Amino acid sequence: MDQLNLVIVVAAGVVIVVGLVSDALKRSLLQEPMVAVLVGLAAGPHALNLLDLTEWGDENRIVEQAARITLAIGLMGVALRLKKESVGSLLRPVGVLLTIGMVGMWLMSSALAGWFLDLPFWTALLVGAVVTPTDPVVASSIVTGKFASEHLPRRLRDAISFEAGANDGLAYLFVMLPILMIGHASSDGAWWTWLTESLLIGVVGGAAIGCTVGYTAAKMLQFAERRGLIENASLLGYTVAFSLLTLGAAALLRADALISVFLAGLVFNLSIGDREEHEEETIQEAVSKLFTLPMFVILGIAVPIGEWLAEGWSLLVFVGLILLLRRPPTIVATFPLLRPPLTARDAAYAGWFGPVGIAAVYYAAFAGEHVAEPVVWHAASAVVFASILAHGLTAAPLTKLYARRYDGGSGEGERP
Repeated sequence: MDQLNLVIVVAAGVVIVVGLVSDALKRSLLQEPMVAVLVGLAAGPHALNLLDLTEWGDENRIVEQAARITLAIGLMGVALRLKKESVGSLLRPVGVLLTIGMVGMWLMSSALAGWFLDLPFWTALLVGAVVTPTDPVVASSIVTGKFASEHLPRRLRDAISFEAGANDGLAYLFVMLPILMIGHASSDGAWWTWLTESLLIGVVGGAAIGCTVGYTAAKMLQFAERRGLIENASLLGYTVAFSLLTLGAAALLRADALISVFLAGLVFNLSIGDREEHEEETIQEAVSKLFTLPMFVILGIAVPIGEWLAEGWSLLVFVGLILLLRRPPTIVATFPLLRPPLTARDAAYAGWFGPVGIAAVYYAAFAGEHVAEPVVWHAASAVVFASILAHGLTAAPLTKLYARRYDGGSGEGERP
């Protein structure tokens, strides 16, 4: 009981403090996820030893389920925040990033894992798959809020959000392939299972569930509004509820729940009429913080510092090279296919700000449920921790540099 009360106090305290100084944080070297992780680290077994996930039950299961719910809320927020016109204009460049870009990041990350961590082929591919997706939760902390809207153009903010939201679900395919290869005696059986259960039921089925739920939810809301059946037209409670409904329903049907939630939110966004966007975006951002910041506290408590130290320099080099080589070279290689609407400076910014975060935490914990490869969690958690620090420390300076160098500080215009 003391552990429960303590985690409530710590998590709620972080949400309150961050909320009170959110604008100041966005303009500083400290970003919201970094603060929450450091608080969790201080409260966890590696420092003050106030909180310990092992006393709550299965640590891997706790992290997996907490990350899953956090991603559902975060993905819904991203989908609802996207401008409708941005979805059409960014469909081609984001499509490139979700195909060529994701494969490139997967192969590069896997090669680094195999080389520096000395892993077998399929284990290296699993580690690479886990750290491939760009995290929508960490990315949102960089591209949302007053500071970001003042310094970054809408096209860039929406491009990063759109990609981060969509690639979380697609990463399921990359993660499941090595899991099945490691767990199956026959590679032919693994491939067949991957095609039928992961691709057809998981991704295709998950996409169908998401689109159906999103469209139905939009039509139900419009019907209730026309008939005067709804008391409050705010989307807050409605969208949180149907994001969790989609998450649970997709999981029960063995589909990819993350792609279901994102597409449910996106279709809902495209299907409802124009609303008070500023008010709804502010509300959605507030409720996202209520769910996401406690998850970063949990991550700070769970980080396996002892295992990191045991891995030695090889893990440190691996993490550093992941940050430098996982994403920027892929963006450079695909840049001719990203313009228009993205410019060279947009690509440079997006090439660096493709953080690894809660999505990698979820997939690492998910992998731990299926294969006995502790190195997956050790490597992925180290990359996530480093990404939160590196991208958090550079977010404000590079955002200011983007604005100052090219358009004198205002990001809302579409200046070349």
